[in-house]
Amino acid sequence: MAKVARRKTVLTIAGFDPSGGAGLQADLRVFNDFKLKGLSAVTALTVQTGREVM
Repeated sequence: MAKVARRKTVLTIAGFDPSGGAGLQADLRVFNDFKLKGLSAVTALTVQTGREVM
């Protein structure tokens, strides 16, 4: 039977940035780059446009 490689799990506690440039989405991308399984806990939701945070 083949051995299954398990990824280590990491938790990020951060805000949600709908642009994906920061916050949870950015953290999860970095975790994936390092072959880690990412979990997240949302602490804030931001409302913003392409030019400003409301």
